[in-house]
Formats: sequence, C-alpha cells, structure tokens
Amino acid sequence: MSNVPYLIIGATGARFARELVQRLFCPALCHACPHCTKLAHGTHPDLIWVSKSGKRISIDQVRELHQKALYPPVEAPQKIYVIESVEDLSLEAANSLLKILEEPPSYLLFILIAQSTTILPTILSRCRIIKLPPPPRAQIEQILRERGLSDSEIEILLGLTRGLMPDEPLIEAVRQFAPQRQKLQEQLAKLPDPQLWDFLSETNPFVRREAIQELLRRLGSYPSHSVLDLAALLSKCDREVIESFIQQALLDLHLRQPLAGEDVRSRRSLVDDLQTALWKLQRNANVQLLLEALLFKLRAAQAPA
Repeated sequence: MSNVPYLIIGATGARFARELVQRLFCPALCHACPHCTKLAHGTHPDLIWVSKSGKRISIDQVRELHQKALYPPVEAPQKIYVIESVEDLSLEAANSLLKILEEPPSYLLFILIAQSTTILPTILSRCRIIKLPPPPRAQIEQILRERGLSDSEIEILLGLTRGLMPDEPLIEAVRQFAPQRQKLQEQLAKLPDPQLWDFLSETNPFVRREAIQELLRRLGSYPSHSVLDLAALLSKCDREVIESFIQQALLDLHLRQPLAGEDVRSRRSLVDDLQTALWKLQRNANVQLLLEALLFKLRAAQAPA
C-alpha cells in the first residue's frame, strides 16, 4: 500500500479523514470487526490523531510522532497518523514533520487536514491533495437561521469565517456583538490612527475585524511614514492578527468593485502577493519587510486616481 501522505483541504476534512481511516483499516466497512470496533471507541493502537495544543501544533507533539514511528503497527497492516490544522504548525514543528514526510517508514501513512493551502510548499509538494467542496453558503445560512440568528448576525459571522460554518463559541459571540456593531463602527471612524491601531491587538475577533476594515479604508491616504509605522506595529503582533489583516484585505479586494482605470493585472498580482504572504509568514521571512511591501501595494491599489 502506498504511503504517500494525503492532504485533505476543506471544512469537513476531519469527517472525511475518519471515513478514509475506516476504509483503510476495513475496506468492507463491516462495523463489526476488531478494527471497526476499536475505531468506533477511539482505542485503535495503530491510529494516532493529533490536534492543536493551544493555538499551534507544537514541536513536542511532532517529536512524539517521530518516536512512535519507530515501532511497527500492532494489529493493522499499517499505522496511520492523522494531523489536524496543519496550517497551524509552528515553523519548527513543520520543519520537523517534513523530515519524516520525506522518508516515512513503509508501514506509516500520514493524513494531514487543513482549511486551506497556506502551509509550507515543501509539505504541499509531498502530498496527494484532496480538496473538499465547501457546504453551499445558502445551506450554512439556513442552518444559522434555524439557530435563531438574524440576517445581520449571519452576515457578520460569515464575513469573519469567510463563508465557512462557524463553531459554537463564535455563534454565541456574534449574538453579543451584533447590537454593538454600528456604535463601534462610529467610534472607530472617529479615532486617530494610533488609537485605531491599538485595536489590532483586540482579542474579540469581531471587534478586531471592524478595526481592520476601518484601517484598510484609510490606508489609501496614508503618507509613507505612516505605512512604515503600521508595518512595524503589525510585525510585533501575533501571527493570528497578521493573518486576519491579510485575509481581510483579500476579502475586501474580492468584494470591491474595480476602480476607474484600475489595471486588472495589478489587481491579480496583489491577490497573488497577499495569498503568498500567508505561507511566507510560516517561513523565515522578515515579517516587517514583508508587511511593508504588502502595505505599500495595498495603499497604491486604494489611493484615488
């Protein structure tokens, strides 16, 4: 059996991975054999499922996989490692994982799960990629309406998740945020830049998104020294904040109508630069220089003709 790693991309990746593991251990899907029984109870000795420890998959988690990989399967023809949220590997952990992906034992199969392809290209190049179609937005909206969310709450929520099905904490959080949104937008619009920038470190993702949107609206009129100051500030933020900023810039670019006389090729180039920056953040790139280049390009795209 081939042990080229699978990379499953999509919101339903975990469910697909469970079905794939089931088929690999029991092609008949009998649901009665020892493999099926132990998979159902989460006790199969030849399956290791790795999830994030906090915000990242840590180097210690990957080192533990290296140690366990030394031992052959106990009951099945092969061992299977499933790693969720591969895009959230720390750089150190990603490089460590790459070593075992390059030369895995013949009895070991990796199944990686990610929401997008914003992972190290060297990992991407070693995988068989399976892209799962997202649930239709209309289907997600209907589910959320059945949960009692209003159209405005759904719009806020799916803007943050970029159309993906939100988890339970976000659903509850948007109920608290929605009544305050208009007042917050008015407040942010009146703030001087330094105070607006302080909101980039806001832990509430809805508040932070509104601040990023207001910042992006202003960016086209920023002088160069303000662009450099903003890049320096952003570079000191958590990676989650930087990624949120880039993702919001991408979303705004997709939603915004082209400006009069705007060069289509330049617009496409900016989209490519923003997408590429997401995985460059996980490499040894100079974050401040990366952000400076992006912000100047974003400013040029938004500046009045």
